Amino acid sequence: MNNAYKTYSDKLIKIKELDLLRSLKEIDTRKDKTINYKNKDCLNLSSNDYLGLATDELLCKKFYDGMSRNNLINEYGLSSSSSRLLTGNSTLYETLENKLCELYSYRSSDSNRSALVFNSGYHANIGIIPALAGKKDLILSDSLNHASIVDGIRLSKAKCIIFQHNDIEQLTDILEKKRSEFKNILIITESIFSMDGDCANIKELVVLKEKYNALLYIDEAHSAGVFGDQGQGLCYETGVHHQVDILLGTMGKALASHGAYAIVTPILKSYLVNNMRSLLYTTALPPIAVNWNLFILNQMPFLDDRRKKLQDVSEKFRSALSEQGLVYTGDTHIIPVITLSNKKAVELSNLLIEKGFLAFPIRPPTVPENNSRIRFSLTSDIEFSDIEHVPGIIRQSLGT
Repeated sequence: MNNAYKTYSDKLIKIKELDLLRSLKEIDTRKDKTINYKNKDCLNLSSNDYLGLATDELLCKKFYDGMSRNNLINEYGLSSSSSRLLTGNSTLYETLENKLCELYSYRSSDSNRSALVFNSGYHANIGIIPALAGKKDLILSDSLNHASIVDGIRLSKAKCIIFQHNDIEQLTDILEKKRSEFKNILIITESIFSMDGDCANIKELVVLKEKYNALLYIDEAHSAGVFGDQGQGLCYETGVHHQVDILLGTMGKALASHGAYAIVTPILKSYLVNNMRSLLYTTALPPIAVNWNLFILNQMPFLDDRRKKLQDVSEKFRSALSEQGLVYTGDTHIIPVITLSNKKAVELSNLLIEKGFLAFPIRPPTVPENNSRIRFSLTSDIEFSDIEHVPGIIRQSLGT
């Protein structure tokens, strides 16, 4: 064996010994709230399809009802064949970005805000952050920010200081001591943290951003579609979206598609179009994806019942976990049950799957060492009766 391969083989052995080995999942079919995994139908508790739109057959059929020979390529085509800077852009993109501005209560003619669409949330974070933050700048990042944010920071030339999770006092102290040393400061956080299900102190962050003349960057990946009267996210629901400099949302979770968007000032939009490598040097989304994104956004005003149901079933599940004395974090539809050890997380996941509940283990480096968990990701098409026995299964498995 080539020495290089032996190196990788040895590393894989160590990963397996630590109960950290990962593999691609053998997923077959999805239907409503169920999914076929290894030839077994399970209740899907590992999906980001928070509003149940991705498996809504009636909605899908309604979308395809609009397809005809006249719009087959321009609206339902499977490739844009070019970057947005060349021929990959289209009137669909422009319509989608105008619709996003309207969703956040900005008119397309409003000079204060613009929208910019990207291929994914990962593309967005690894492109926006290094584009905006340079050698003379400082990034202040929450310690539990998503890997895509971490990678974006690594690609930038800015100095970075990590502040403890949701620690406003520490963040304030850093700003007080460091603000004068840097040209620009970028404060970055998620609104709902993807692995913990808790929320950022958005209002307090806005106060700090204003006081210290910083830019505030909030990733709403797990909030867009779920919060706000039309799914605009937590910043909108909190009433401070107009004070957030870079408000990032993704299409691939509650919005049941793929792609991402940022609500920014026209100046920042123009700057990103000229400097954001992951926007400039990649093929644009296919017309069908852009068209589906626009279609889904038009459904958002009519999905409040789904949003309320998701909050209701999440609250009931958290209460049931508490009654069993189980340790969990967060207060949203993302509900991680902490197992601490990797082995316990794997064993609990296997037991749940055996009983028909698809919930995978989350282990380092996705979460900190000795902080493994089962991350329950609830959706609006799940009834509490579907999951009411899960807390008892967990308690029995963990022996708490």
